[in-house]
Amino acid sequence: MVHGITGSFDSSRGGGDFPILWHIASMKKFLVSTVLLILLVIGAGFLARTSLGWNDGMNEARSEIHATTLGGQLYVAGGIGMFRVLDSCEALDLKLGGWSACGKLPRALHHVAMAADDKHVYASGGYVALPFEADQEAGLFRHDPVTGTWTEISKLPHPIGQHAMTHFDGALYLVGGQDDGKDLDAMWRYDIAADTWSAMQPMPMARHSHAIARSGPLLYITGGRSAEFGTEMTQVDVYHLTEDRWESLPDMPIGRGGHGAFIDGNRLHIFGGESLSAGKVLADHHILNLETMRWSSGEPLGQPRHGFAVSDREISGGITIVGGGARPGLETIYSVTGTAQTLAIKPEA
Repeated sequence: MVHGITGSFDSSRGGGDFPILWHIASMKKFLVSTVLLILLVIGAGFLARTSLGWNDGMNEARSEIHATTLGGQLYVAGGIGMFRVLDSCEALDLKLGGWSACGKLPRALHHVAMAADDKHVYASGGYVALPFEADQEAGLFRHDPVTGTWTEISKLPHPIGQHAMTHFDGALYLVGGQDDGKDLDAMWRYDIAADTWSAMQPMPMARHSHAIARSGPLLYITGGRSAEFGTEMTQVDVYHLTEDRWESLPDMPIGRGGHGAFIDGNRLHIFGGESLSAGKVLADHHILNLETMRWSSGEPLGQPRHGFAVSDREISGGITIVGGGARPGLETIYSVTGTAQTLAIKPEA
């Protein structure tokens, strides 16, 4: 028996368990408070995203994506969703404006390049995890719009992400990107019918996170990032698909990566993207006249974005831009968007 001023405490009667019980009760209160705080933060975040419109549009908001157009549908597959990597595919009807599901990739991937021929949609490469862990399986996938399924049809020459892809004359062309953190200048050609890969003339400089636009046999590669030139490259090059040769064009007024590009007649449009050095997302729009080789300014994006997908078809005087991150760098994982916006393409004065 231990005596004190306020009474006695008899450890033989189990009173020694009191500190343990008090500790357990305190831990329960702490855990409940923590869970409530997390739920409050999630709820506040959801309300904030809703008020900003970030949850509008796609069923799953996403960034670090590419797109391609087939049969009046804009296809987007994979990407970074809210704190996770996605395997879903969604298609936007460019006339009616509605979204629909288009199956699932064989595995969740982000920074997947996309292209289409007249029958199928293709997706290549990418990363399997948020820390940019390359897909070592290095797959080339094909989507059949009739069955809604994705199938792996070939292996890439090596793992690749943050690259771009286009289709021309029965072949897919993959340009730039990274492999195991190394910037690539590679241009690969995949003959769809023969299932064969060929190394073409490499780019004048290695880069990733660039944007491309094709007009007939001319493929324009713009901006991007590299260890040599930094996070906001200004260089613009054009690849002659039928001649396997490169030509350099005037630099962009403002360097950027994770942006969009589009060809309208004799004009090359560059818009949106990200300046990592400045820590901001861009909305500006610059236009290169391919006859005079002079730059001018165009209508900016209504909502600054990076890592978005761009339609390769002009609809009613504008091009459709979907998804993307509303915040730069690592903030992308909570600021992914599902919205679609139209960038006005005004006739040249």
